Amino acid sequence: MNVAVIISLAILGAGFGSFACCQAWRIKKRDVSARSHCMSCDYQLKWYDNIPVISWLMLGGKCRKCHKKIGAAELFAELIMAAAFALSYAFWPQAEGLELKNVFAITRFVIFLVQLVLFMVLAVYDAKWKEMPSIVLYICIGIGVVFWGLNLIELITLGAFSIEILMHLAGALLILPGFYYFMYKASKESWVGGGDPILCVPLAMMLGNFWLALFCLFASNMIGSLVMVPVLAVKKKKHAMIPFGPFLILGFLVVFFLQSAILNLVRL
Repeated sequence: MNVAVIISLAILGAGFGSFACCQAWRIKKRDVSARSHCMSCDYQLKWYDNIPVISWLMLGGKCRKCHKKIGAAELFAELIMAAAFALSYAFWPQAEGLELKNVFAITRFVIFLVQLVLFMVLAVYDAKWKEMPSIVLYICIGIGVVFWGLNLIELITLGAFSIEILMHLAGALLILPGFYYFMYKASKESWVGGGDPILCVPLAMMLGNFWLALFCLFASNMIGSLVMVPVLAVKKKKHAMIPFGPFLILGFLVVFFLQSAILNLVRL
């Protein structure tokens, strides 16, 4: 395991975490300005205000000019993306294939990192405004299709293709998007939002396996329960709307990184 690569990816991930937060705000506010600025006083951020993690800590989570709180979401996004980028390399399911000569593996890895950035945009957006922008969701679906397609092409070139691969994809799409679409329709959007079933499509495509999708379903709900039940208990709100997108993405990451162990478990 190359420690230098992991550290470099963590730094890169922190930068893209900051980028993802900015894009979430820009999509919501329809702000197409080229430079980052304070949403309270329009102060245009300098380069030293945009250093991931460090700038937030140095400024105490406040704008340099108006001293209004920036919020902890930006810091969390940077830290989570730093960890996600580093873990993507450390726990890549096909680590032995992450060699420069393996074009398929390297391409999938890069695509996976791009997808992580878009997932962070969705997670921040959903956490802040309890909805997800359709355009980002559909781009994620397209990337998910490309990711799965590259894996399929490599399997065909290696002579390892079987009809079971297509059956597993169908099962993954049925158990993840299918389940949440049923929940969405049955509850008339009171249990899950309309964006959750759409988000599940790229998650299922990138997992590409029925068992992994099933574990993702379990992990997402488990993480959501562990986080939100205590929060709702403290706030004494029984029917508060819960942004479930971030928990779906976290559950996906857990399962994706541990997929080798999970698949070995279900084969016992």
